[in-house]
Amino acid sequence: MPQRSTDKPNFLRQSRLLPVLVLALVLAACGGGSESFGGSGSAPEEKPKVAVTGQLNYEFVPPNPVCRGLDFASTILRPVRGATVQLIDAATSAVLATTQSDASGDYAFANIDADTLVRLRIRAELKKATGSSRWDVEVRDNYDLSAGPPALGSRPLYVVEGDVFDTGADGVAGQNMTAQTGWGGASYVGDRSAAPFSILDSIYTAMTFIESVDPDVFFPPLDVFWSVNNTSATTSVSGTDTGELGGSFYSVGENRLFLVGEAASDTDEFDDHVIVHEWSHYFEDNLSRADSIGGPHSIGSLLDPRLAFGEGWATALAAMALGDQLYCDTGPADSDFSRLALGAESGSYDASGWYDEVSVLRFIYDLFDTNDEGGDPGSIGFAPIYAVMTGPQVSTDAFTTIFSFAAELRSTLDLAGQALVDAQLAREDMTAGFDIWGVGEANTAGGAEDVVPIYADLTADGSVLPICVNSQFDSGRDGNKLTENRFLRITVPLTDQYDVTMTTTTATPVTPAPGDRDQSDPDIYIFKGPQFIDQGISADENVETFRTPELQAGETYIAAVEDLRFDDELAPSSYPERICFEISFASTP
Repeated sequence: MPQRSTDKPNFLRQSRLLPVLVLALVLAACGGGSESFGGSGSAPEEKPKVAVTGQLNYEFVPPNPVCRGLDFASTILRPVRGATVQLIDAATSAVLATTQSDASGDYAFANIDADTLVRLRIRAELKKATGSSRWDVEVRDNYDLSAGPPALGSRPLYVVEGDVFDTGADGVAGQNMTAQTGWGGASYVGDRSAAPFSILDSIYTAMTFIESVDPDVFFPPLDVFWSVNNTSATTSVSGTDTGELGGSFYSVGENRLFLVGEAASDTDEFDDHVIVHEWSHYFEDNLSRADSIGGPHSIGSLLDPRLAFGEGWATALAAMALGDQLYCDTGPADSDFSRLALGAESGSYDASGWYDEVSVLRFIYDLFDTNDEGGDPGSIGFAPIYAVMTGPQVSTDAFTTIFSFAAELRSTLDLAGQALVDAQLAREDMTAGFDIWGVGEANTAGGAEDVVPIYADLTADGSVLPICVNSQFDSGRDGNKLTENRFLRITVPLTDQYDVTMTTTTATPVTPAPGDRDQSDPDIYIFKGPQFIDQGISADENVETFRTPELQAGETYIAAVEDLRFDDELAPSSYPERICFEISFASTP
């Protein structure tokens, strides 16, 4: 890779990838002043105006069968759609004109000086600031080991630049550019200039898919970070500056998406499902509502239902937007290793239920698609799904789970649509799709403890509610599996502040050794629908007490309770799998 530089770019060969600091681009002005040409006071003769046109493409590498690595022998050209294109004066590096490529990758500059040496620059960004829908996406290089790296939003933006050419006396047509993979047959040997544009194109596909049902959609600005140094590995110095990401991810609340690209570890720039999956978390974060607690998860895990819904939704949206039911994560570039090949309509995955991300994926995708692979005889299309995700799911009183989504969606459909929802819920072993709270859900994960009710009812009158959390489905210290977080639905009789007391009743060692971290640490998080209200997260052992702000009588409040030790990697292996609490909300005197 070339060095990141604040200097003017040199004359570079076609498709040379440069990370360029946006604020350091030199936008030089030409001419002016009192310089004379020819006779005294005479102005230079104005050149005739011509047009420059062409097409922009990037090399896309599809996966091998069953997602076992990338098939470089089958590399194809795809258009660079919606990217910013600049015409650069070769002598001064001034930006002479700016436009955008269209949906076919075509671009056109008009009113350009004839007989002028210029070159093309394509910026790895999608900008749409006019029209009904809006978006702003940039691909930057996060990797920076300097002592004082700039803020992430000011990291280098990727561009490619072409060779110098002459606009000629009559203009230039067919001035094309192709961003290349840099693959040399067995490894990468050149600049991987196709990567940022492949990433942008996947996001362009997702945004235009949303735009097809909402022509007025506004997408808040998104920064995407990719580097050839971004790896799935982690060490004690892991982070975005070092490129040790642990995998591709979206950072909730920051509108930042990070993608791996280290060839020997994992490359995701051509894994369009991975890109759109992570972008779908951005969608949920900005256009919908994301209650997911995140964290490690894998196919077959029994998950916290908020996490199961968020991950299933993201994979389903990728399949719908890309028009491809097979989710591919191909692994290292030079191997036949498949990190994941997950079919929305194929595979031998058991229908597990409301705590399984694959069940959520198949439920949503089967409502959308028109194929009947057996037990899927209908389609409601994407518009109703989008309407619920951007409407009732945002304001639902419950946490965002398959229950809130299915119940809100069902209420918007006709009888045929409702029958399809019911059939797909039953197909995925879910029985309580008519109620946002999951009341009456019969799937108890094989009769495991502490699975139902989905919400335990608590009246804020000082009465005590016993409830238990359980790490039975967590083989590590992830804290995000089914039963590790339990939900409360709280009835408030009086408008008042409330004293919350949460006490551990499970026996823990009476005389713990210093630093053993073998005492319970109860925590509680209180919400009113999407609105965060308060939390009790002190480090006090075996008890949590605090006073809430004023709660309103007649309103519905929800809470999630946990034992922090289930998230604590330093907790001893002997720590109890099941921890029980007594919880009360008492009106203040």
